[in-house]
Amino acid sequence: MSKFRKGSKKNNSIFRWLYIVLFSLVVIWLLSAIILGKSPTEVLSSAFSKIPNPTAQAITLEVEKKDSTIVALQEQLDKCMGSGGLKRGLVIIDSPTLNMRNEPSLSAGVEMRIPANSEVRILFYDTETYYLEGIAGKWVKIKYAGTEGWVWGNFIREI
Repeated sequence: MSKFRKGSKKNNSIFRWLYIVLFSLVVIWLLSAIILGKSPTEVLSSAFSKIPNPTAQAITLEVEKKDSTIVALQEQLDKCMGSGGLKRGLVIIDSPTLNMRNEPSLSAGVEMRIPANSEVRILFYDTETYYLEGIAGKWVKIKYAGTEGWVWGNFIREI
């Protein structure tokens, strides 16, 4: 009769080394917890933590940086919208009418013609500065007689 075997000697040898390695790791883990004066779970969490624990000072600096970004964006928005939101403006031109266009461009279609000295609502100013006949200016989105459109900003005076 043949002798019954649970496994080969080679498999037993591998498992024996695996148990020795695991036992050693557990002993090192527990000893390091004792030496560091921490609980074993704290030792594990600090050893395998990928996310650094930010200090209050680091969080404060991050918040201040984001706040300064928000302030800068608000200043840009105020420049675009005007400080008071919707403002009133007066059409000041030498000709009898001003063309209101559907886009901020001289090549855009004309929505309507606004009579000189008419009052309009200023919705916002374009953020880019353009030059028309060598004079710097911005396009302005306005509302007149229930219609919104764009006019050359140098022809509108805020009131």
